[in-house]
Amino acid sequence: MNHYPIVHYGQMARPTANPYLEMGKIGAVVGLCGAGAANLRRLQREEVTRAEAAVDTLRTALASGLATAAATLVAGQLRSSALSLLASVATGTAVMYALNTETRANTTGENA
Repeated sequence: MNHYPIVHYGQMARPTANPYLEMGKIGAVVGLCGAGAANLRRLQREEVTRAEAAVDTLRTALASGLATAAATLVAGQLRSSALSLLASVATGTAVMYALNTETRANTTGENA
């Protein structure tokens, strides 16, 4: 007679109430990590103050979260995986472009 150990893996994963919010959180964490690392390097080179680095890091995290949530929403509306990928990249890029204050400042300066 074979006896196999019983393995309990804990609770089953439950579906999230709002997948766009969950993806937005993941995008915010990724943006926070990336911007935090870049701003740490800028801070070490004394290119920015601590306050500027912190504000830029938080702003980028928020923008990344919003861009990820928007890209998830758009990608979910399409059946084709290639088209879904293309649309999500375009949406994420458009949101980041719109929310990027440096881009808006440079554009305004060039038109003046």
